[in-house]
Amino acid sequence: MSNEPQGRRIVAVTNNGWLKNNNRPCDLRLLPRCRAKAKSTGSGCGNPAMKGKRVCWIHGGRSKGPRTREGLSRSKSANLRHGHYRKEKLERRKYFNSMVRECRKLISTMK
Repeated sequence: MSNEPQGRRIVAVTNNGWLKNNNRPCDLRLLPRCRAKAKSTGSGCGNPAMKGKRVCWIHGGRSKGPRTREGLSRSKSANLRHGHYRKEKLERRKYFNSMVRECRKLISTMK
């Protein structure tokens, strides 16, 4: 047995040579890593970075939205709803706030 360091053997385990969605096989250990770091510990994320990006999909490597004029206009005209301002929700919130005000008035009169 020699004292020379053993080289790392790269093996891609795939089905019939290809990965899902017709992607070529590769060794994930060789991919560039996400450069995002935790504020508390300072340790790196460690996930593979997205193609052409410095960070992984968790830390913002995905698309940031439409870039072209056509895409921006489609986004503006889309019927995007988040539910924060639905009529029922606003009425419920007003009712709850009025009840809280009444309770505070009662408590202040009791003192």
